[in-house]
Amino acid sequence: MSTINILRYSAVALGIAVGLKTDFGLKSEASKKSEQKAYADKIQLIEQAKAEYTKLHAPKTLEKQGSSIKLDLEDPNLDYSKVIMGAVESLKQ
Repeated sequence: MSTINILRYSAVALGIAVGLKTDFGLKSEASKKSEQKAYADKIQLIEQAKAEYTKLHAPKTLEKQGSSIKLDLEDPNLDYSKVIMGAVESLKQ
């Protein structure tokens, strides 16, 4: 009889241990998922804010008179020699 009781209580203790381990694992996984969702929401909000900022603060462009070339003063690849030569040509006319 005592052997059966030992096995019975051992099974109960093992069940409790496995249950606790499973519970902690599921809680950890749920908290990681909620953190990832919160992070993804923040990233999406930042991207939306960047898009709205670029829409509101569009780069300033100047159009040359009589020409379809647009001059973007904030462009890092702007060729200043072409800009100056274009201004000189427009003054000659």
